[in-house]
Amino acid sequence: MNMQILNGTPSCGSGPIPPENVIIPCSTCAPKMALTFEEEAILSRMRALKDEVRPIAARLKSLEAEIVLAEGYSRSILRNEWNQLSEELEEHRESWRSWERRLDEAIEKKLILLGHREARAN
Repeated sequence: MNMQILNGTPSCGSGPIPPENVIIPCSTCAPKMALTFEEEAILSRMRALKDEVRPIAARLKSLEAEIVLAEGYSRSILRNEWNQLSEELEEHRESWRSWERRLDEAIEKKLILLGHREARAN
């Protein structure tokens, strides 16, 4: 469906008052994002990583407050836990960066297959 401008308003249905006979807006005004199975799998794993990181980050914040109040041996134990969780969080960050690279590669492959980009010569 092509978009036409009538009186400054798109006639495709995406304007503030869509025409009566148009139900679905044009792809110019409301593009749909089509994901490949590879992209969906990668994004799913990235969402799972976020879910794994949230409790770690929350615990780190609470540990920071506890460390300030603690003294002696208990402070040492809390700092050890904080260090372990910090290392775990850094591992998750590295994993996230790796998944981001994989997502970028998957998007690039899709764009090449669709003809939007030229394949790179190795």
